[in-house]
Amino acid sequence: MSVTMRDVAKQAGVSLQSVSNVLNGRTSQMREETRQRILQAIRELNYQPNLQARSLRMRCTKTMAFLTIDPAARFLSDPFHVAILSGMVETLRQEDYGLLVHGFHPKQAGGGFRRLAHQHRFDGAVVHLSGSAVSRAEHIEELVSTGSPFVLIEDCVSAPTAACVLADDQGGAFAAVAYLQSRGNQRIGFLATDRLWPAVEKRIAGYEAAIRAGGGGWSQVWEVERETVEGACERVEAVLRDDPKVTAILCANDVLALGASQAAKRLGRSVPASLSIVGFDDFDFARYVDPPLTTVSLPGAEMGGRAAELLLGYLKDGQFAASELVFPTVLIHRGTA
Repeated sequence: MSVTMRDVAKQAGVSLQSVSNVLNGRTSQMREETRQRILQAIRELNYQPNLQARSLRMRCTKTMAFLTIDPAARFLSDPFHVAILSGMVETLRQEDYGLLVHGFHPKQAGGGFRRLAHQHRFDGAVVHLSGSAVSRAEHIEELVSTGSPFVLIEDCVSAPTAACVLADDQGGAFAAVAYLQSRGNQRIGFLATDRLWPAVEKRIAGYEAAIRAGGGGWSQVWEVERETVEGACERVEAVLRDDPKVTAILCANDVLALGASQAAKRLGRSVPASLSIVGFDDFDFARYVDPPLTTVSLPGAEMGGRAAELLLGYLKDGQFAASELVFPTVLIHRGTA
């Protein structure tokens, strides 16, 4: 038979309320001798609180969520998601919080956030959305309607229960193109995943703005069908065969940049002498490939950690400490440009 709070109260010779006060840290008005007697009874009886029932009473689950709408079957292996999750976990475990991860396919996402919120499985969520601007706005409206606090990654929102954590994607892309132009490159293309991620939209905007600012009359955005090294390699190989005058490529992320580098090797194009390549994100592998990737760095793990901090602060204070955090991006010079 399991030990109950009533058993602890009887063993310590106190009321149920006193035991509850100790378990919930409400001991400022309690005599130290009484607190110690209750703690001793808990140890002697090996009492284990029913955390699920306690959470239901307190409307607190001690769980945060990472929610994403991502068409990729292996969305959890995405290096950016790995970085965000790592930062979240590092922050949450210091506060004894667990993490729920849930990925929606775009075709099945309608109403998903509302259903999850009504199940009371988490206290707040970090959310990363793909989709058109219109569909993302619809999902954000749904999130707001749940009344649960959430933090958007790489997208903007304005609501009392919402905050956003962003990187300067547009500025990072602009700086990368300006650097490539300063090295004499005139035909600089952009290799993109689909445009359904807000960060990719901003990186393309930064690329196009830099081309215009540099007086260039040529620009081209190539999209890959598969966001993999192999998919990027095949796309870039086809592009370079069709237009060998391309001398530089800015890539939407480092996975695509690695594929671009592989394509150059297949075609006998020396990197960076014959083809300069710049990635984005500075994933962990970027410095270890051959040649090491020149890339635009953004602090994914720190972004995830700060998003979790914002949620914890909201639960404590009833409001976000900041409605928007923007992290700088930095061009990291290595061997591909």
